[in-house]
Amino acid sequence: MAEFEKRMAQSHEGAELKRIPLTLNPGEKEVITEFHDESGFNALEYKMKAWLSPRQLILQKKTRGHLIHVSDLINQADGRLDAQKVIYPGSNSDARWDTEQLIIQMKEAISIFEEAHPDCQGLFIFDQSSAHASLGPDALHAWTMNKSDGGKQCKQRDTVIPESNPYPELCGKPQKMTLPNGDAKGMQRVLEERGFDVRKMHAKCTPVCPMENNDCCMACLLSKQEDFANQSSMLETLITEAGHYCIFLPKFHCELNLIEMYWGWVKYRFREIPKKTFQDAKDMAFKYLDACPTEVITLIRRFIN
Repeated sequence: MAEFEKRMAQSHEGAELKRIPLTLNPGEKEVITEFHDESGFNALEYKMKAWLSPRQLILQKKTRGHLIHVSDLINQADGRLDAQKVIYPGSNSDARWDTEQLIIQMKEAISIFEEAHPDCQGLFIFDQSSAHASLGPDALHAWTMNKSDGGKQCKQRDTVIPESNPYPELCGKPQKMTLPNGDAKGMQRVLEERGFDVRKMHAKCTPVCPMENNDCCMACLLSKQEDFANQSSMLETLITEAGHYCIFLPKFHCELNLIEMYWGWVKYRFREIPKKTFQDAKDMAFKYLDACPTEVITLIRRFIN
């Protein structure tokens, strides 16, 4: 973040935020942060506290109702990026939000960002989740490989033997992960091509590998290799190949994601209104998602600053 910050526009703090002219080195572009997050609105969510007369009750529904799932991005320059995606997951409705849907959204978000800021690079910031960390279908997975070649195992992408390999003469050499006949290579062949003698090593520990261990079995040894251990997720690959940046917040630190201020304002208003139907809930959600006031946006911009 310290390196990125050198290329981010700052503002004078005061009654109004006034942009400080940004000085860039030749070839550098301004960096604009795009904070991403997802939030859910249940159709029957309603405030939990109210003023009542003696013996008066509010009968709350036992269910929270149908879910409205929102995925959005927010930044200092524009507020919302206008790449919002809303789905209604449920047994007879949309599928649950997943990596595939996020990738589709991010392709559109990158296009919108580049149109709005043609001479800038985006720094897309995400929280930690399994969807954000998902690897591609041809990613390097030691634990899904067989000991021997062929058989029922996924075909993985070709790789390059990392510079950290203990046998210098093999470092930097390309390594194919399939045989000439198209069969997937097994762990034993892959490790032997990297210089390891694994003839007396078993394929995988049962039930799990011992703690603090790097070479108890072939799968453990291979999974610790740099190219297997340090793979980019599909999300990160998409963003970096488009010429932008991608980072992930520390786990369990939602307070570092400023979009939570936006969710908080919207949900507070959403819960103040009783909803009788799912259409009422959708109308209220969209009303307040589009109604975040200037003072909240200013607070978010001060947070970024």
